Amino acid sequence: MDKTSRKDTIPYFIVLAIAAGLFVHAGSIGSMGSADRAIGPSFWPRLVLGLGMCVCVFELVFRWFFDMEGTGGLLSQVEQQMDGEGAAAEAPEERNLPQLLLGVGLTLAYVWALPVLGFAVASLIFIALFIWLGTYRKTKVVAAVSVLGTLLLMFIFMKVVYVSLPLGSGPFEGISVFLMGLLGVR
Repeated sequence: MDKTSRKDTIPYFIVLAIAAGLFVHAGSIGSMGSADRAIGPSFWPRLVLGLGMCVCVFELVFRWFFDMEGTGGLLSQVEQQMDGEGAAAEAPEERNLPQLLLGVGLTLAYVWALPVLGFAVASLIFIALFIWLGTYRKTKVVAAVSVLGTLLLMFIFMKVVYVSLPLGSGPFEGISVFLMGLLGVR
């Protein structure tokens, strides 16, 4: 099939057109807060739409200029280049339904526990258990990723995006307030 007439590029053109239209429309979102903020209410929707348009353009260029027949995408191309062209393909991993169901249950439990435990404690526990559920067992790494991931998410949501997160109740509220002070969140 001719690379320039590929039918698998049609969805990318559609998403690109919709995202471009929404990007223009998002510029008309009025300010609901004070005018002294550097980031207005249209910033985050436009950022997400802009990133989506970049992904579409990347995929279109990649599909036009690279042969995609029989490949699994960009990562497969990179892996083939790193492993050598003649490397045998690995067998796909087995699907594990109980593990999937446990992951879904863990996510539902996280959402249920957020008001009681607060974002910080619930996220710390969730990240650690989710990594463990994914069969990674190096305790120090799991602990470090859980703590740093939770602090990074708190910082991004509360300091950059200005999202109010659940603090929890009782002693969990104190932990959340302490961490907010540590991160410089008011």
